[in-house]
Amino acid sequence: MVWMLARRIVGVVPRRKTVTVRLVGDDLELPRSDLTVVEGSYGLWFGDRFQQHALIGPVVWSDNDRVIRRVLNTTAPMGTEPFEAQWTGHLMSGPGEIDPNWEDVAVPLNDGRSAPAWLFRGTSTAVPWVIHVQGIRTSRLVTLRSVEVAQSAGFTSLAITYRGAGDGPPASASTLGLDESSDLGDAVRYARSHGATAVYVVAWSMGAGLALELLRHDPTAFDRLALIAPATNWREIVKQGVKRARLPGFFAPVVMWALGSRVVSRLIGMPAVVDFDRLDWARDLVIGVPTIVVHSSGDEEIPFELTRIFVLAHPHVALMETAVAPHGWEANVDPNLFRSALASWLEDSVSTVPRQS
Repeated sequence: MVWMLARRIVGVVPRRKTVTVRLVGDDLELPRSDLTVVEGSYGLWFGDRFQQHALIGPVVWSDNDRVIRRVLNTTAPMGTEPFEAQWTGHLMSGPGEIDPNWEDVAVPLNDGRSAPAWLFRGTSTAVPWVIHVQGIRTSRLVTLRSVEVAQSAGFTSLAITYRGAGDGPPASASTLGLDESSDLGDAVRYARSHGATAVYVVAWSMGAGLALELLRHDPTAFDRLALIAPATNWREIVKQGVKRARLPGFFAPVVMWALGSRVVSRLIGMPAVVDFDRLDWARDLVIGVPTIVVHSSGDEEIPFELTRIFVLAHPHVALMETAVAPHGWEANVDPNLFRSALASWLEDSVSTVPRQS
């Protein structure tokens, strides 16, 4: 059990659950769950290898077992018989929905490999670049929700991958941001070498660890930071995961011991042991760049209280609390606050953004 939990924490293979859905007239019927009944707009992947995408809108009806939501648009027709699909926060099917002239680029990494990235050019060559960093076990599609805001403001955006990311260079396991932070550093250098007048970073979930660890090594690595549902303390996140799995509390320290053991970590396939003290970015870190955090108290994967502690440790970081939303779905549930918070952060000094508790 400990082995499985340890591997689950640092594993890099995406874990997407399928649900059986069906069309009801022009609407979609899904099994009711905490995720399918939540307010907002969402994505549905369906079809062969789940390559087709549908944008799903508000709930129109529900009971104890089912929920029916509005279908807003699809990339392909849906069949009339029940079918398997994946429910997701991805609002867009791909980068072309933001800019038909987006570019596939490769960011050179310091280990000799390269990481694919999506480039969206701004309104001018002489503008800041915004680098968007996905979380663990996902893809760049997650970041399109923040790319859209940056594009509307005229900035150039680079949606990157990194080792072990869902669509990035392969890796046997994650170090939860410790080693991967150098890949973000390589992306920053790529942006500056291609004309960025400044570099801002928007980091989602585990992507926060890449950004914060990079700042720990180089406090001037980039110029502005936004964190979305950030993983700022992995010791407490592991404890939360054990609790959600309804396992005895003693599993958490044992799992963390295993991930910090050279022997066990090597057996799991990790490139290095995990130092949980370094994975607490409320400690021993000075953040000297304008920073905003967008998070929800409804997050059951990364407790909101960890963000409160992080913000208290960094008094110049502004916190924007959205309406109650599952992990990483702040932009889906509360799009107006999400967009206005990021737009203000992009265009003004973070000191002008009202601080919320």
